[in-house]
Amino acid sequence: MDDLLANWQRKEMPGIPASINALWTQKVDGQYRYGLLVDDTHANAQGFIHGGVLMTFLDHALSLKVWQAAERKPCTTIQLDTHFLSAVRPGQFITLEAQLLKQGKSLVFMRGVLMAADKAVAEAKGVWSVLG
Repeated sequence: MDDLLANWQRKEMPGIPASINALWTQKVDGQYRYGLLVDDTHANAQGFIHGGVLMTFLDHALSLKVWQAAERKPCTTIQLDTHFLSAVRPGQFITLEAQLLKQGKSLVFMRGVLMAADKAVAEAKGVWSVLG
């Protein structure tokens, strides 16, 4: 796992994002990538990672991508449709692949796919309102 995280930086976040532990960041070609290292504290009663953890990570990481696209203006999620594709186990490192679908003056449309070991585990499409 240490080799996998060698090019990533751990970033502590306040508020709700702190509830899923640190966000991992990586800057590649001027763009940030986001990751989450999940453990037993993120698991449901069956031992798999709780869907709410994955949704929280999707919402937060996609919001950061929107914030960057909107020139760091405040933004808020107004819709996030999520589909779970595969179970995630503690100890896996989850990364976000994000795609900007459309950007207007006050709305931004994004798509995100969460990946674990090169396998898609969740996907989402969302709409964000740019407030500033």
